[in-house]
This record gives sequence, structure tokens and C-alpha cells, in this order.
Amino acid sequence: MTAAAAAIALFVAAPRIVAPGPRSQTTRESVRVFVEAPGPLTITVAGRPAGACAAGGKRGELAHCTAMLEPGENRVTVSDASGSAGIAVLRYVTTGPLLPGVETMGFGEGTLHRPEIEARCARCHAMDEARHKPPATPLLGSSCASCHADLLARPKQHGPVGQGVCLMCHDASSSPQRFDVAWPIQETCFRCHADIQQAMLAKAYRHGPAAAGRCTTCHDPHGSENAFWLKKPVWDLCTNCHTEKATDRHVVVGFVYGDTHPMRGRPHPVKPGADFACSGCHNPHAAQGRYLWQFDATVREDLCRTCHAK
Repeated sequence: MTAAAAAIALFVAAPRIVAPGPRSQTTRESVRVFVEAPGPLTITVAGRPAGACAAGGKRGELAHCTAMLEPGENRVTVSDASGSAGIAVLRYVTTGPLLPGVETMGFGEGTLHRPEIEARCARCHAMDEARHKPPATPLLGSSCASCHADLLARPKQHGPVGQGVCLMCHDASSSPQRFDVAWPIQETCFRCHADIQQAMLAKAYRHGPAAAGRCTTCHDPHGSENAFWLKKPVWDLCTNCHTEKATDRHVVVGFVYGDTHPMRGRPHPVKPGADFACSGCHNPHAAQGRYLWQFDATVREDLCRTCHAK
């Protein structure tokens, strides 16, 4: 190596991951990774290409990358000509089996909204546009909306997201990480969904996730492609936990439409225009019967007669 090359090498440091931080967790299929590096980068997960990085230009020396994640631990590595850096990110899938080592009560230090990270982002982004604003303040024209544009692009949006009132759920004054949400998540949800809370309190039995206050086990609080912002279509969502219902006969043998009661693929008999699904018979929040039957039924035959008059 020449003396000139050695001098240049002193100033070319290996990439440094700024965020997410240690013990990061997410429920999303991808994570954004911010890296201090001046030039082109590649990003991999467990050695396989897993996303793309935008570096240089207006971003200066802070590359903005996206990595696609698998359930469980993901070893994310970013590399350039000077070296590489890595971090472990845990993807917690609420609609699948619990994974060992994943703490479901929180999301580690993955958020960008820590003081040391916000200071770096503030070189290009207005990080205080939500400070001291009332909860109902629309933020659609702010840096919140531009950085989280993927949330605003979902086909079916939760009301606060569509209106850009992020502070209805997120606390701009929380510390050390700003924009935290009250936990259990129902403490946040029930601020608006008091009707669901009252209905649940009036019932004798509750669905497990609802009883635990974990609305986001089934619902995405920002939005999704499905009705009620469900993380998956109803049958797919329910059979993630109730796996035996995906293959077993259900309710009765020798049903008129086959050897089991239909659970999907037919119109709802009492809701015109709606498709039949698990929630046609079972209430996903709470009910008066132990099997969470709809219509406050506590005897199976009463439930059946709701649709089958004979």
C-alpha cells in the first residue's frame, strides 16, 4: 500500500449502523436500517440479499436501507468496500407461534426516536414538528408523514392514520424513546373504542388476546388490506392459532355443503354482501358462551337457528 493509499484508508471507516438499536424487535415484514456510510451499500439477512440501500446525494453519509425479515431472529448485515456491520433484529409475528427469546411486551431500542438518533436525523429532517401539539393536530404535511409514508399508503387505514392525527395514539413527550404507546395496547385503543370496551365488560367470556389487552395481535393499528385492519383475512388469521380448525371437520359431519360446516367461501346467510367466516358464528372479542358464540347464544341450537330456521 502506498503512503497516499494508507492516508486515505485512515479516513474510510467501515459502515456503522445508527438504527435500529440493540435488542430491536418489530412485528413488520421489513425494517428500515440507517447506516453511516458515504457510498454504495449492500444489505443482507443471514447472508442472502434482503433489500436495498439509498446512499449519497441529499442523504449525505447516512444511507437509508430496507431489509425484509423472516419470523424470529434476523442477522442483518450492511457492507461496502471498506467493510461491514451487523445487527440482530427479532421479528415477532403476532399471528403465528410464539418464538423463544422474543419479549412480546416491548420492542427494544429499535425506534429512531431516541435523543442520540434524533440528533443525527435532525440534520435533514424536522424532528420537532409534533412537540407540544394537541393530540388532534393533523400531521399529514409533516416529516412524520414523509418518513412513514408506507403507513399512509395502506389500502384500508385506521381512522387516526388517514387523518394524520398520530398523537391520538403516540405520546410525543415519552422518554427516553419518544412517541411510545400506552401498554397494554388496549389502554390506548379504549380511548376511542369505548363501545368495544363496554361490550366486552358486559360479557361472561373473552377471547384470549382481548382478555390480555393485546388488540394488535389481530389488528394492525395503522391499517392493512383487510376489513377492520386485520393482519390477515379472517380464516387465515384465526387458523394461525386455532390450527386444528384448518383441517378438521367443524361442528357437524354430513353437512349439506360437504362433510363439515363451511368456514369460508360462501356468502354470509344473515349479512347480505358479506362473506361467511369464523366470525359469522364466533365473536372475536367476547360473548356470553364459552365458545364465544355470536348473538349472545349460550346453547348451540340457539346459535344454529339464527341462520337455519328448521
